[in-house]
Amino acid sequence: MRPFLSQLENRRPDLPLLVTERGILKLSDLKPGPNKIMAQSGDVVSARVALSLHAPEALLAALAYLDGRAEAMLHISPTLPPKLVTGLVTAAGCNYLISDRDDLSGAAPLETLASLSLRPALRETEWIMTTSGTTGQPKMVRHCLSSLARTVTPMADLASRPVWGLTYEPTRFAGMQVLLQACLGEGVLVAPKLGSDIGAILNFFADHNCSHISATPTLWRRFLMHPNVARLALSQITLGGEIVGQALLNALVAQFPTARITHVYASTEAGVGFSVHDRREGFPESIVANPPKGVGIAIREGRLWLRPESTASEYLGEQRLPRASDGFIDTGDRVTWRDNRYIFLGRDTGTINIGGVKVNPEEIERVIATLDGVAMVSVTAKSSSLVGAMVTAQIVSSGPVVDESAFLARVFAYCRANLAREAVPATIRLVDRLVTNSAGKIQRN
Repeated sequence: MRPFLSQLENRRPDLPLLVTERGILKLSDLKPGPNKIMAQSGDVVSARVALSLHAPEALLAALAYLDGRAEAMLHISPTLPPKLVTGLVTAAGCNYLISDRDDLSGAAPLETLASLSLRPALRETEWIMTTSGTTGQPKMVRHCLSSLARTVTPMADLASRPVWGLTYEPTRFAGMQVLLQACLGEGVLVAPKLGSDIGAILNFFADHNCSHISATPTLWRRFLMHPNVARLALSQITLGGEIVGQALLNALVAQFPTARITHVYASTEAGVGFSVHDRREGFPESIVANPPKGVGIAIREGRLWLRPESTASEYLGEQRLPRASDGFIDTGDRVTWRDNRYIFLGRDTGTINIGGVKVNPEEIERVIATLDGVAMVSVTAKSSSLVGAMVTAQIVSSGPVVDESAFLARVFAYCRANLAREAVPATIRLVDRLVTNSAGKIQRN
């Protein structure tokens, strides 16, 4: 596949490529001449470059310069602690760390790239993505531009360019997917400042006429709870990263009745697997029988397995992906057949053992979320000396709660009527908001 920068050359150089609070970046800004991001004088080197950048425009400049020239690019979240960053850089064998952070020892600014003279690479540049794990050292997965951009769809009608709102960190797999779709798909990327409050993000998207937004189900719930969501006029809604329940899909349809709603199943390890567009939770048997071109899908022992189009993706280091001899990768996601459809139950490693009975936190959340008055719910485990673990739940209400005791009593009664005895939470708390990680998912640890 042609390098990232060469794929942008079909764009009109005067049209917006990226919009941030700092201004508008155009293709003509990205490659103004040899003295800004193109190689200047210097020794030809073999570069393995780690990138930990807050600014999306800096990341785009780095991609434009390094792809096709560097041996590898390691994408590191700018929110990771310095100790984890150092460990990743060392483990990936990087000889450069480019960052706009001031807490990373040995990091150099973006302008350092202009002092390197890099010859065209003999093979595709390795794009090393990190998993969004919340404990310990994130895993690193080898990709390349061709595998990451496999599902990018160029727009047939360039008169109505899609305007993509970026809610993920662009260094994450999901964020990179949005960045590549917007840039290589002839669209515009609108990136609010990381860490902004929900109201400010929604206003920024509305002010710049976002037509396409991709976000986790957790973030979509938070969007729907804010009055500024009414300012959005969306034609495409994309969800991924967590289980999508029917209650959320119904709420999105009610708010955006004409929008196309897509649930994408993807992971850093396996890449993009498949998409569902019928506004129903889970996925139909037809997707398993007739998967997207180049992808294999199988249900084995109640878990979803994927065979990606490219078998090149692999963990960096000695650890290997849970890949079977036929090339299928165990995603670790449990599914069940219900109402002529496969429904996601949750991660195989996330089950809670209640006195010898395993229950899925996500399945409990799915049930509680269908109760009127519940906007968001998070279910976790708490250690118990009697039964090993207890189920606990935190709930964000969809409106003001006048009588908290009565509200919680109604939730408990609903749980007892709709859940197995072991799955009924031992404790339920009403909270103002749920804690999320840097990938936009509910923090479960």
